[in-house]
Amino acid sequence: LCDLLAAHGSRAELLAGGTDLLLQMRRRETTPAYVIGLKGVAELSGLRKLDGGGIAVGAMTTLHAFLTSPVVRGTYGVLAEAAAGIGGPELRNVATVGGNIAGALPCADLPPALMTLGAKVRLASSAGERIVPLEDFFPSFGVTAARPDELLTGVQLPSVPSFSGGVYLKFHDRQSMDMTTVGVSAFVTLDEDSRVFRDVKIALASSAPVPLRVRKAEALLRGCTCAEDVLEEAARAVCEEATPRSSWRATRDYRFAL
Repeated sequence: LCDLLAAHGSRAELLAGGTDLLLQMRRRETTPAYVIGLKGVAELSGLRKLDGGGIAVGAMTTLHAFLTSPVVRGTYGVLAEAAAGIGGPELRNVATVGGNIAGALPCADLPPALMTLGAKVRLASSAGERIVPLEDFFPSFGVTAARPDELLTGVQLPSVPSFSGGVYLKFHDRQSMDMTTVGVSAFVTLDEDSRVFRDVKIALASSAPVPLRVRKAEALLRGCTCAEDVLEEAARAVCEEATPRSSWRATRDYRFAL
């Protein structure tokens, strides 16, 4: 696979679940000279525990397998919430974790949830492998940090600290079958009395040209108690960092209100 990418990468598209690529090809939004199918590459599927803690998720793992994994549901519940809201059962049976990330769409639901967990992506080429923090993987709209000869092989997630938890909330027009109008993922670690935020990570979908970490709001919450006025101030800070656009789905002001 890496040899094929080295030879044809700039003129090729990778076919995983095909839920985005096939539509783009039918609309002639992309016309690749080569399509490289990934279904036969067994090493790209499945979940495994890492020696130092955490898990590795293969890029070809389907959203259904990801969502129904006991490890994901039990330890990384924010990811299960995000995956459950993507499309319907038919789509989740073929769409892949890697495809949801590599598409580099600001409305994708997994990247914000993964960002708040400190995820990193693994990239492979014939020259070797490298690991990139997910928050550095989206330099601009529709673009990733992967080179034409590189393949996203999977995602690494660190172990989850004690006294922590997360949530992914999104608004959309129809139950799970429509693109996200606004999505917010938050993952927090509290002190032992469950009163003070020791750590906070917040990331947004459909609120900027790329999936966005909102660091100003995170910094504002760290060390604070969970009180209504503090959360309101954090919400205002989120809106200062977000740069949503107006589209047929929602206006910029409406996204800010959400």
